[in-house]
Amino acid sequence: MSPHRRPGWLLSNGHLVRSNAEAALCAYLLEMNFAHTHWSLNFNLPIGTDQLRLYIPSLTLDGLTDDGRTLIIEPIDSVAPGSGLRRLQALRHVHAAEYSVIVIARRPLHGRIPRDAYDHLFPLEDFVPLLTHLRGLL
Repeated sequence: MSPHRRPGWLLSNGHLVRSNAEAALCAYLLEMNFAHTHWSLNFNLPIGTDQLRLYIPSLTLDGLTDDGRTLIIEPIDSVAPGSGLRRLQALRHVHAAEYSVIVIARRPLHGRIPRDAYDHLFPLEDFVPLLTHLRGLL
Protein backbone atom coordinates (compact mmCIF):
# COMPACT_ATOMS: atom_id res chain seq x y z
CA MET A 1 0.00 0.00 0.00
CA SER A 2 1.26 3.48 -0.88
CA PRO A 3 1.78 6.07 1.87
CA HIS A 4 0.69 8.83 -0.55
CA ARG A 5 -2.67 10.24 -1.54
CA ARG A 6 -1.70 9.69 -5.17
CA PRO A 7 -0.72 6.01 -5.17
CA GLY A 8 1.25 5.87 -8.42
CA TRP A 9 1.71 2.78 -10.56
CA LEU A 10 3.68 -0.44 -10.57
CA LEU A 11 6.61 -0.77 -12.96
CA SER A 12 7.50 -4.07 -14.64
CA ASN A 13 10.46 -4.34 -12.20
CA GLY A 14 8.01 -4.43 -9.28
CA HIS A 15 8.71 -0.89 -8.02
CA LEU A 16 5.84 1.48 -7.31
CA VAL A 17 6.46 5.05 -8.54
CA ARG A 18 4.58 8.38 -8.45
CA SER A 19 5.94 10.20 -11.52
CA ASN A 20 7.49 9.65 -14.93
CA ALA A 21 10.74 11.17 -13.62
CA GLU A 22 10.80 8.72 -10.70
CA ALA A 23 10.08 5.85 -13.11
CA ALA A 24 12.93 6.87 -15.45
CA LEU A 25 15.31 7.29 -12.54
CA CYS A 26 14.31 3.92 -11.06
CA ALA A 27 14.88 2.11 -14.35
CA TYR A 28 18.27 3.80 -14.82
CA LEU A 29 19.46 3.04 -11.29
CA LEU A 30 18.52 -0.62 -11.70
CA GLU A 31 20.22 -0.78 -15.10
CA MET A 32 23.40 0.63 -13.51
CA ASN A 33 23.12 -1.83 -10.58
CA PHE A 34 22.31 0.71 -7.86
CA ALA A 35 19.90 -0.88 -5.39
CA HIS A 36 17.30 1.50 -4.03
CA THR A 37 13.97 1.65 -2.29
CA HIS A 38 10.99 3.89 -2.85
CA TRP A 39 9.30 5.73 0.02
CA SER A 40 11.21 3.82 2.70
CA LEU A 41 11.75 6.85 4.96
CA ASN A 42 9.43 9.49 6.37
CA PHE A 43 9.97 12.70 8.27
CA ASN A 44 7.75 15.21 10.05
CA LEU A 45 9.56 18.44 9.27
CA PRO A 46 9.04 21.97 10.56
CA ILE A 47 7.59 24.22 7.86
CA GLY A 48 6.83 27.70 9.13
CA THR A 49 5.84 28.59 12.66
CA ASP A 50 4.48 25.65 14.64
CA GLN A 51 3.73 23.60 11.54
CA LEU A 52 4.95 20.13 10.64
CA ARG A 53 4.67 18.55 7.20
CA LEU A 54 5.18 14.94 6.26
CA TYR A 55 7.99 14.32 3.79
CA ILE A 56 8.49 10.89 2.23
CA PRO A 57 11.56 10.80 -0.05
CA SER A 58 11.00 9.23 -3.46
CA LEU A 59 14.19 7.13 -3.54
CA THR A 60 16.79 6.05 -1.03
CA LEU A 61 19.96 4.33 -2.21
CA ASP A 62 20.82 1.07 -0.45
CA GLY A 63 24.38 0.39 0.66
CA LEU A 64 25.89 3.60 -0.70
CA THR A 65 26.59 6.71 1.38
CA ASP A 66 28.03 10.18 0.94
CA ASP A 67 30.54 10.66 3.79
CA GLY A 68 28.44 8.30 5.92
CA ARG A 69 25.17 10.04 5.07
CA THR A 70 22.23 8.15 3.57
CA LEU A 71 21.56 9.20 -0.03
CA ILE A 72 18.09 10.46 -0.89
CA ILE A 73 17.22 11.15 -4.53
CA GLU A 74 14.27 13.39 -5.24
CA PRO A 75 12.98 14.19 -8.74
CA ILE A 76 11.52 17.71 -8.83
CA ASP A 77 9.07 18.61 -11.59
CA SER A 78 8.18 22.13 -10.42
CA VAL A 79 9.40 24.99 -8.26
CA ALA A 80 5.86 26.20 -7.55
CA PRO A 81 4.55 26.31 -3.97
CA GLY A 82 3.67 22.78 -2.92
CA SER A 83 6.40 21.23 -5.07
CA GLY A 84 8.24 19.89 -2.04
CA LEU A 85 11.18 22.30 -2.07
CA ARG A 86 10.36 23.69 1.39
CA ARG A 87 10.36 20.13 2.74
CA LEU A 88 13.77 19.49 1.19
CA GLN A 89 15.08 22.70 2.72
CA ALA A 90 13.71 21.66 6.13
CA LEU A 91 15.17 18.15 5.78
CA ARG A 92 18.61 19.55 5.04
CA HIS A 93 18.32 22.05 7.87
CA VAL A 94 17.33 19.42 10.46
CA HIS A 95 19.11 16.28 9.16
CA ALA A 96 22.12 17.47 7.11
CA ALA A 97 24.52 15.31 9.13
CA GLU A 98 22.51 12.14 8.39
CA TYR A 99 21.18 12.58 4.84
CA SER A 100 22.59 13.79 1.54
CA VAL A 101 19.92 15.07 -0.86
CA ILE A 102 20.30 14.68 -4.59
CA VAL A 103 17.74 16.58 -6.65
CA ILE A 104 17.02 15.59 -10.24
CA ALA A 105 15.27 18.26 -12.31
CA ARG A 106 14.98 19.57 -15.84
CA ARG A 107 17.85 21.95 -16.64
CA PRO A 108 15.60 25.04 -17.04
CA LEU A 109 14.58 24.66 -13.37
CA HIS A 110 18.13 24.44 -11.99
CA GLY A 111 18.56 28.19 -11.46
CA ARG A 112 15.22 28.42 -9.65
CA ILE A 113 15.81 25.64 -7.11
CA PRO A 114 17.07 27.11 -3.83
CA ARG A 115 20.66 26.07 -3.07
CA ASP A 116 19.71 25.01 0.45
CA ALA A 117 17.25 22.42 -0.92
CA TYR A 118 19.94 19.98 -2.11
CA ASP A 119 23.47 18.76 -1.69
CA HIS A 120 23.80 17.84 -5.37
CA LEU A 121 21.72 18.82 -8.40
CA PHE A 122 21.69 16.82 -11.64
CA PRO A 123 19.73 17.09 -14.90
CA LEU A 124 16.71 14.95 -15.61
CA GLU A 125 17.61 15.02 -19.30
CA ASP A 126 20.94 13.22 -18.80
CA PHE A 127 21.62 10.77 -15.96
CA VAL A 128 25.35 10.39 -16.80
CA PRO A 129 26.46 13.14 -14.36
CA LEU A 130 24.45 11.41 -11.63
CA LEU A 131 26.07 8.09 -12.51
CA THR A 132 29.54 9.67 -12.40
CA HIS A 133 28.79 11.11 -8.97
CA LEU A 134 27.43 7.82 -7.59
CA ARG A 135 30.36 5.81 -8.95
CA GLY A 136 32.69 8.30 -7.27
CA LEU A 137 31.13 7.34 -3.93
CA LEU A 138 31.88 3.64 -4.36
